[in-house]
Amino acid sequence: MKCSEVKRKLSAFLDGEIPSAGKKEIIEHLETCRGCQEELAALSEVMDALGVLEGMEPPPYFITRVRQSVREEGKPVPFLERIRSVAISFATAAAVVTSVLIGNQFGRTLYQSVAPAAISETAETGDIFGFGTLEEFPDGSLSDIYDELIAGGNNG
Repeated sequence: MKCSEVKRKLSAFLDGEIPSAGKKEIIEHLETCRGCQEELAALSEVMDALGVLEGMEPPPYFITRVRQSVREEGKPVPFLERIRSVAISFATAAAVVTSVLIGNQFGRTLYQSVAPAAISETAETGDIFGFGTLEEFPDGSLSDIYDELIAGGNNG
């Protein structure tokens, strides 16, 4: 018997599932083959370690629950579930847009109620926005050159 055949049958040999004629051939091969002996020893160790699990039983209806879960995963998403997920996305976007619009309106109303008190009636528009500070620039500075370009001529 070849090593490949013996290695394929070792598990059945350990379980006692090999007929006596085949058992004799495997035993004869194992007496002469060191590699198959090592394979048998390793397989025997694994089976001994797994023997601890033999006393454990799955909970009742375990297989039924697993099969049901597998069937449920393959089902398509119901139409109402798809509509619900789209509706949640749309409602979130609408809430963001609404809050931006309300915030804009609230800010505008607040500015209009506070701004007249902050601006004196005698102040010029240029002074309110700070443009008056840019009227006199040092000669030859970038600000002076920029002012000349904007004014369209020579200010100095």
